[in-house]
Amino acid sequence: MSGKQLSLFEQQPEDSGDFFTRKRSWSASKHRIMLKYIQSFCYNLGGDQPYQSKYLNYVDGFAGTGKYDQGIGIENFVGNSNFLKKYSNDFSDTDGSPIIALKWAKIFSQENRVNLRCFFNEANKKVNEKLKINCQSLINELFCKIYEPKKFALCLPELMNDLENYPTLFFLDTFGVKGVTFEQICLIANYVSQYKGELFLLFHNIQVARHAGQSTARSEDPQKLKAAQTYTQNLTALLGPNSELDWKPKWLELNNLPQHFERWALEYFKSRLLKESSFRGVGSFKIREDYNDRRPQYSLVVCSNKPEKAFGEFLNEFFWEEDKLLYFKDNQSKTAQEFLEREWNHETNERIIKVKPIIINLLREHLINWMPVNEVITLLILKMGDLGYLKRTQYREILLKIHQEGILEARNLGTKGKVILESQIRIVK
Repeated sequence: MSGKQLSLFEQQPEDSGDFFTRKRSWSASKHRIMLKYIQSFCYNLGGDQPYQSKYLNYVDGFAGTGKYDQGIGIENFVGNSNFLKKYSNDFSDTDGSPIIALKWAKIFSQENRVNLRCFFNEANKKVNEKLKINCQSLINELFCKIYEPKKFALCLPELMNDLENYPTLFFLDTFGVKGVTFEQICLIANYVSQYKGELFLLFHNIQVARHAGQSTARSEDPQKLKAAQTYTQNLTALLGPNSELDWKPKWLELNNLPQHFERWALEYFKSRLLKESSFRGVGSFKIREDYNDRRPQYSLVVCSNKPEKAFGEFLNEFFWEEDKLLYFKDNQSKTAQEFLEREWNHETNERIIKVKPIIINLLREHLINWMPVNEVITLLILKMGDLGYLKRTQYREILLKIHQEGILEARNLGTKGKVILESQIRIVK
């Protein structure tokens, strides 16, 4: 591969000064996911129960300006959601993640549910100034700390001290590869394992491949050799100490196969986090601009110490909803809507057919003893490892069919003798 610089974005690079002029569809997808997850996080962990807290933290490590000049993807989504409809006047298409968090904090405060404390870091001085201006009208009577402009690595020690051991939701929406390191992620993992919370991290698939390519480019030019060393250091810092011993030969093996290296790198990154950090679960979701996008520029990596709840119940449904929303993107015609509904149902049935034998094998491996249906669904979602592939009700339908075929036996049936979520099932020996 030559030393020529590759252009990651054809229209509007995320590290340009114009990034906050217009929100792109992948940013809208991230914001919808965070919109839903912040609410779920605070409703689950905020309260008076022994496992809950009256104070929770939200950390935006790469906050940006907080809002866009032109936006998409929030208002119609909130207005069409029965769950979020009552908040339809509070959220705007132009909202970025810091504004979304502050608006939730205001709602929680009005409900007297929980105090959501917001911490925002933005390294760029001019962007940081705009962030403070955009947040100003929402900060009254809310806890919000906007750090003075500095790199995330320099902000992190002060930030961790400020969290005061409250459960924390971290959102690290980085630009490129060098925003955050593997060791910093492990530090966050240690905090989450002690005090609860989750980490959402943007993984730049194409930038990762670009760094690998640039770092292994052959050249005798001293400047290019020095640049190659920098690319190597950046990517190694993200993927883990000494990871260049793994990713460099893998790049040479896979670089002629489109998308293969970036897929390998994502799985390698997740695998190392599971092995070397204190997170008990690491999952990911492809952030696509179009439903049939074969090379998503980003993946949203989610790390949790309670994957059964975070992945199996919340995120699986949120990611499925994002897939469906993307499938129906920009459709305005009733005729087209009816057609797409049929096609979506057809695709869902194809997924069910495809996954059913995999599920049966998983059940034979893991369901020797009795287990409630609800827990079995969570088990399958975690073992499948493809969050959002099907929603929970569809997994339940598959289990009912397998039960009818005599592969499963059930007890504690419902009043009409049917298998319900509280029923216990196990594989037939």
